[in-house]
Amino acid sequence: MAAWEQSGIIARELAYYKALSKYIGPLSFISYGDHPETEKRLLNQYIPDAEIAWVRPSFFSRIPSGLFLSSFLPPLDIKRFQSIQCIRTNQMSGAWAGVKISHQLKKPLIIRCGYLLSRSTLLEKEASQIKKKLLVYLEKWCAYRSDAFIVTYAKAKQFLEKAYHIPSEKIWIIGNPIDMNVFSPLDQPTSRIRDILFIGRFTHQKNIPTILHTCQKANVTITLLGKGPLKKEMVALAESLNIDAHFIDSMPNAKIPGLMHSHRIFMLASHFEGNPKVLLEAMSCEKPCVVSDIPEHHDVISHEKEGLISKATPEALCQAIQTIKNFPDIGKALGKQARKKIQQEYSLESNALKESRLHQILKTPA
Repeated sequence: MAAWEQSGIIARELAYYKALSKYIGPLSFISYGDHPETEKRLLNQYIPDAEIAWVRPSFFSRIPSGLFLSSFLPPLDIKRFQSIQCIRTNQMSGAWAGVKISHQLKKPLIIRCGYLLSRSTLLEKEASQIKKKLLVYLEKWCAYRSDAFIVTYAKAKQFLEKAYHIPSEKIWIIGNPIDMNVFSPLDQPTSRIRDILFIGRFTHQKNIPTILHTCQKANVTITLLGKGPLKKEMVALAESLNIDAHFIDSMPNAKIPGLMHSHRIFMLASHFEGNPKVLLEAMSCEKPCVVSDIPEHHDVISHEKEGLISKATPEALCQAIQTIKNFPDIGKALGKQARKKIQQEYSLESNALKESRLHQILKTPA
């Protein structure tokens, strides 16, 4: 909870669990923070009746790979979980703790992954071969032992069926939930508005050099929010291209809607994605979005209906930018359709209701 708060995303992460708890009952959390009182205080600010069932021993915050190693500890303290009726993971990372707890208590296990840990790690150039092999093994081991899987996009379901032979009926597609009260349309400011906004990790996956070259070609301003191993390199590239680029390390999630509304266009040129939450948030704010031509973006956006899908080249992306800049009515129409899509498929309530049906199925005796 403390890490979520420091990153400015605690409200975003807990809003969905608050909505879900209305349908499935009180929640208990395993947390990898190491200050129990702080973790419980932060949690109860958002979900008053929720509990912290386990926290990481402080020793593990002081050793190399302590976070990863501590993820194997919760099942050793099984007495803390005796009242639990169902185990549900937040992501695939750390799901192995849920597998062991589920086995010991003989309770159903739901593994939820917003992105496929193995695929994301395999495609990251920065990850070591040992890390890649270990995470693929752990993901496969967890997948075989789950009672149900929640994924956020169709390609993830196809991967699980083909690679791990998970039965189709065990896999539920429920996209990332969006708080539409927070991410809502506002009147754009009449002054100091910038052109392009990018939000995300500074990694190879996000294809940021292409975005910067696009901005040079289109002669537009850009703001980039995020951290990552390639950030210094991207700052240097922006300077060498002599473009008006503003870099921000972090921002509380509640302030991001204001940032979005001070920009004309939201852009992602990723090589691959999961179900990109920041794109859904931009769509909920009625921002016209320009995204790369990859399957995961097609899952979210219909071209020329809820956004523009383009080849990830400076020439093609530049043309999409100019379309929205030169024809503001097109941008407004795209934004309105985008928010309608979020309302229908990604709102907190719609997602919580979908997931509650899964919980009910697993709790009902065969």
